[in-house]
Amino acid sequence: MIKRLVQNTVISAIAFGVAALLGLAVIPLIIRTWGVTEFGLIVISRLLLPSGMMAVLDLGLSEVATQIVARAREHRNWTQASRQISFLGVVSIALTLILSAAIWLATPLLVIVMKIDAAHLERFTRIMHYTAFANLIFVPALVWEGIVKGFERYNLLRFAEVTSTAAYVGLTFAASWAAAGFEVVAYIYLATLVARAVVIGIAAFVALRHKHVRLLPWTPDIRQDILHRCLLLLQGKLMGGISGPFQPFLIGLLFGPKAVGTYDALVRLSRVSKIVVSLLTSALLPVASRLDERGSATSFQRLGDLGLVMMPMFVVPPLAATAILSPEIMNIWIGPLLAPYAFWMGLSFLVPICAQYVAIGSLIFLTRPEVQARLNRLMAVQLLIWAAVSVASLHLFAERALILGQVVGCIVVLPWQIGELRSALDIDRNRFVKAIGTQCAILVLASISLAIIAGYIQFDSVLKLALGSMVFCLITWALQYFLVLEKRHRTVFPAVGQLMGLTSKSS
Repeated sequence: MIKRLVQNTVISAIAFGVAALLGLAVIPLIIRTWGVTEFGLIVISRLLLPSGMMAVLDLGLSEVATQIVARAREHRNWTQASRQISFLGVVSIALTLILSAAIWLATPLLVIVMKIDAAHLERFTRIMHYTAFANLIFVPALVWEGIVKGFERYNLLRFAEVTSTAAYVGLTFAASWAAAGFEVVAYIYLATLVARAVVIGIAAFVALRHKHVRLLPWTPDIRQDILHRCLLLLQGKLMGGISGPFQPFLIGLLFGPKAVGTYDALVRLSRVSKIVVSLLTSALLPVASRLDERGSATSFQRLGDLGLVMMPMFVVPPLAATAILSPEIMNIWIGPLLAPYAFWMGLSFLVPICAQYVAIGSLIFLTRPEVQARLNRLMAVQLLIWAAVSVASLHLFAERALILGQVVGCIVVLPWQIGELRSALDIDRNRFVKAIGTQCAILVLASISLAIIAGYIQFDSVLKLALGSMVFCLITWALQYFLVLEKRHRTVFPAVGQLMGLTSKSS
């Protein structure tokens, strides 16, 4: 199980690294070819997909499906799994019909509230209608994807992800070269996602057929259990979505498509990094579900302990380096058009930095509704802080006020979230506080040093940025390895090396 987890994490890291780079490369092309306003219109249309703002309403279909399959692989009761998957499939069909109809019928209203001008009106309306049709596939595909995750076939998922992203980027470059309308980019994106969903659907069908899973009527207990889990996930997604995917939609209502394009360009790097890390950790959900089903409390606690300490150790340094070097990155990536707002891009990285300290803990406790409910309450507090700060600073910073609100909310609530996870995992308070405190001190001092160096050395090329970030990461990783990690943490490295065949067991 652990070997498969390591392999899936490595596969995910490589695949999403490639996909993220391809996705980021196409943004300057879209802005330079069609303009910031047209880019904003494309972003608005994508908000109404399950990968955008609609993710807050997906009821956690993918996560629940993953847990169903992972648990079935332990208890071997595929008849029960058949009943659960049947009910989840019906829920997904009902949800997709409601969402697709709502998007289609609300398009005229959306055009008005988003301040779409006459020159873009007809084309934007067509994009929205095609988006409504595409959701008829995308929502049920969440269940299909969860099933494939439950079987831990992440190689297939990541292959589909990279292939669809590469197709989207290649076709977008072709559309730019052919001087096609901006709406073609939206259609290309929908088409590549449909192809990805179909491939994953076929894989899920084959995997279930191999286990002799079939459509069976569900029991009242199954219906109640799944709906309870879906509602808990809905609570978390609604609160997280309001301070996340909902923000571009709100900015469109307040300031129009150009502000949406500006905001999306400022937060795209930090948002991609947060999404990539969350998708990397998604490989843990089937493992956590199987451990919970077995009753392996010690292994479950060790998994959470390692996640709370080692996840930030590896992930935060690259994020911190990118935040510090945001002005240089903005100049090279987008150009001088948005360079004056580079500070806000750097500030936005504090959101994924905070998220790394709770990412694994929050994920594994999806298997325990009582802990998930307490984390949801803390997220509600974070949402209130975001709203208060954003409203108070809206007249000063316009669309950037929402970035400020999200950053303040994350920083204020983070200690409570970490404390809740530490308590649920029963980790010694003093040792944990010492590890996290030392880690934060190292990162803060190293970040200040990098900022000072950036004032003297000009990072005006991708190579210089890469080398500077790499040196920063290597130094902070080395310091954390010796000053933060305990012996029980360091034993993970040779164990992973053995699982990957990099070292022998005798060594």
